[in-house]
Formats: sequence, structure tokens, C-alpha cells
Amino acid sequence: MKQLFYLIISVFIISSFASCNNTAIDDAWRNKNTEAYDSIKADTKNYTDVRSISKDPTGPIGVYRKVLKQGPPGTESPIQTSVVQILYSGRYPGADSVYFNIGTKNSGVPVWKIINDSDPSFTTDYLMNRGLSFAIQNMVVGDRWEIWVPYYLGFGPGGMLDSSGSTVVIKGYSTLVYDIELVAFKRYATQT
Repeated sequence: MKQLFYLIISVFIISSFASCNNTAIDDAWRNKNTEAYDSIKADTKNYTDVRSISKDPTGPIGVYRKVLKQGPPGTESPIQTSVVQILYSGRYPGADSVYFNIGTKNSGVPVWKIINDSDPSFTTDYLMNRGLSFAIQNMVVGDRWEIWVPYYLGFGPGGMLDSSGSTVVIKGYSTLVYDIELVAFKRYATQT
């Protein structure tokens, strides 16, 4: 009985140290992502808060864009229920450019995606989230943007697991950097 007690205490102590170590790693990841996001926020010459150019003044604050290619002026933008044809990739910030979704980066073939960020079919696609959905709704065909989504408009503090729920696909507190080119869209009416 005494040995069982010591075993339980030992497991508790080891797991406590392990969780402290994970917290340190998570804090370092969060700090790295926050610093990268803060640096582009401060770069007002190259980056703009999407809400400042949006037709929707109630949209989320904190999604930034850098225009890589400008589409023609005066054309329509997709809405939340639109299906968009895009070229895209998604990466974490930093010089190492670790991609969490290479998307169409290598193939160069655009794909069709539903913009609605609540569509359950995106759980294994790693693409749409509230921040990205909002940004795409402010693009016109021909636009290519670098879009920065802070963790609170991306996949939050919990990140994203794969469909089995066992493998981390996107770490919690991740700032997400997308390269999105809007090729075409079909603008569907909102369903009631």
C-alpha cells in the first residue's frame, strides 16, 4: 500500500513538471506569434486593418492585409454565403515560413471553397476561420493579399486538432499568415 502511495505521488509530481514545461513552450510560442503580429500592425506603410477598408463597419478588428496585387476597381466582393475560387497557402509568421497548409502553392490550380466560416466541412481543411472569412469578403476578383489573422480571430487559444482529435494541426495562440488570390466567386443569397 505504501508503494502504491509513492507511485501515485511520483506520477503526480512528474505530470506537474511536464505541464509546467508545456506551459513554457506554449508561452514562448504565444510570445513569438504576438511579436510577429505586433510588428506588422506597426508597419502602417505596408499593412492595413481590413476593417478600415471594409463596407462592413461591424466586422472584426485586427485582420491585416498587405496588397500583393490589386484587382480592378469598382467590382463586387463575395459575401458570407459565396463560394470563392482561390489560390492560397497558409503559414506561421517568421523567416522560416513553416506552412500549416500549402493549399494551391505548389500546383497553381485554383480551388472552390465556401466562404462561410461556420461550415463544418472545413474541420479538416485548415482554411476558413472568422478572420480569413472577413478578409475574403473585402477582396475583389484579381486581388492577391497577404492576410494576417491574430489567434483570437483564427483558431483561438486551443488551436485545431485533426479529425481524429489526436493530432495538433494548428497550435493554439497561432498568428496565421495567408497568401490569397481571389480568382472568381459565385454570390449566393443568404438562406433563411
